[in-house]
Amino acid sequence: MAKRTQPEPGSSRSSGRRRATGTQTYVPPFRGSHYRLLAIVLGVILAGFIALAYESITLAPLLMVSGYCVGIPVILIWRGRLPGTGSANDRESRRP
Repeated sequence: MAKRTQPEPGSSRSSGRRRATGTQTYVPPFRGSHYRLLAIVLGVILAGFIALAYESITLAPLLMVSGYCVGIPVILIWRGRLPGTGSANDRESRRP
């Protein structure tokens, strides 16, 4: 039976991925505005469930679908700034 050896660190079998050695500050993906929007969306969804409890067959689905299918994706996609504000260099510097 052949004995396996560990590949050397500089060999061609390494994965090629290396971590950046520079010091980068961590920027959290969500800011306070995201949490405020999340509270509003959760309020809309809760209002949909309350309307459903009162047997509203038109308002409840509208509120719940708008919360789940519009509100939550907007929160996840939104970068925190309105389009056209800030310079292009500022936006480029935030990308990882």
